[in-house]
Amino acid sequence: MKLKDKIAIVTGASQGIGRGIALGFAEAGADVVVNCDRNIDGADTVANEIRTLGRRAEAIQGDVSRSNDVDRMVQQTLRTFGRIDILVNNAGIYVAGPIENLREEDWDRVIEVNLKGVFLCCQAVGRHMIERKSGGSIINVASISAHMPELNSGAYTPSKAGVIGLTRLLAVEWAKYGIRVNALSPGPVMTPLQREAYPSEKLLEARTRAIPMNRHGTPEEMARVAIFLASGDSSYITGEDINVDGGSQASMFYLVHRLAECTREEPTM
Repeated sequence: MKLKDKIAIVTGASQGIGRGIALGFAEAGADVVVNCDRNIDGADTVANEIRTLGRRAEAIQGDVSRSNDVDRMVQQTLRTFGRIDILVNNAGIYVAGPIENLREEDWDRVIEVNLKGVFLCCQAVGRHMIERKSGGSIINVASISAHMPELNSGAYTPSKAGVIGLTRLLAVEWAKYGIRVNALSPGPVMTPLQREAYPSEKLLEARTRAIPMNRHGTPEEMARVAIFLASGDSSYITGEDINVDGGSQASMFYLVHRLAECTREEPTM
């Protein structure tokens, strides 16, 4: 078991990629804090699933963009488990729309959760890891949108680009403490939120065919990469951004061509 008896915090873990990572960590032997902002029922469900795997779990509600909530989550984790070995910053939000129409409050909220939240969690957990002098692994969930700007993504693309920059800064500053900091950038992953983004089967099929591997990824596939980054298997890797995208970044021409092909209207007879 690659993460046997490790203690991990996974933010935004009540569903989707966060849930997949939390469960994957438990299967790999870790005890897990399941953080959520509002969906405490979902977080409780994930925590119960982890317990059925024979590992300890705690569901903790808190807004990662608020320092008081983050400090409370970290202190509660330390009271319950005694230490923190792994942090996964997965919590994030998305507000779509053209940038010229983006409301200031929507920009602020996305940046607060997606970037400031990563900073606050890294800072709080990093201080513990530095004081403990036993190192640790921090994984920040970014997005391929940080590299390939997504149309009408508002503040999402800039926020994820900031996450990668912050990841590299922390990796350099904290390497001397034995703390490794890496980013995981998913491509299209089939989660409840992703499904809602494509209300019709035709749109979903077009998006799927625009992925070179011709399918969406799964939360379980993201979890396997997170386990690698959290474990000793990646002991000499820090400051990296690992793209897990089914080849989506390999060729922007493929993406444009396939989307155009899939959405082109059929000629009428």
